[in-house]
Order: sequence, then C-alpha cells, then structure tokens
Amino acid sequence: MLSIVILKADYEGWWLFEGWQDNIIRQFNYDTEEEMREAYTELKQDMKQKFHSYKEGKYDLTAFFNGCELEYCDDCDEALQIYYTPIMIKDGQIFV
Repeated sequence: MLSIVILKADYEGWWLFEGWQDNIIRQFNYDTEEEMREAYTELKQDMKQKFHSYKEGKYDLTAFFNGCELEYCDDCDEALQIYYTPIMIKDGQIFV
C-alpha cells in the first residue's frame, strides 16, 4: 500500500515518536510509486504557499508551520509550536 499522510503534532514529524500514527490528520492513497512521488512534490509546494515557515530534517522530511499556531501543553506548562509534516508511506513504513 502506498500513501501520503500528514501529521499534525507539537514536534517536527521526522522525530516519529512512539504513537506518531495517532497524529495523522489526512491520508492519500496511490496505486504507483510514481503517482505518490508526484503528489508528494505537489503537496509540498502547496504547503510552502500555505504556511509561513518550514524546517527540513531527517529522512528529507519537511515540517511546515505558522509561527502563530501554538497549542498549550498542560504537562509542559507552556505553549508549543504546531507542525504539519507530509510523509510518504509504503507498506506501513516511511518511504524516502
């Protein structure tokens, strides 16, 4: 199975903390790797237009964010930045 998922989390998506799958907010499925790669490139370009900032990290993943989108963390007692990270998945594993 080939898909692109978008994570919404208070950390950059490349950290893939335990339970990262719980932070998936969207999923797109594809029949071929070529379709998935083309869609991934288009999605990243769209997200660069939608979000003010982005960071690139491990696995060549990109975390997008708007500096004003914060969520309060009770455990941390502070507001944390929210990141959106698109990730290509093949057979349940990160695909780069």
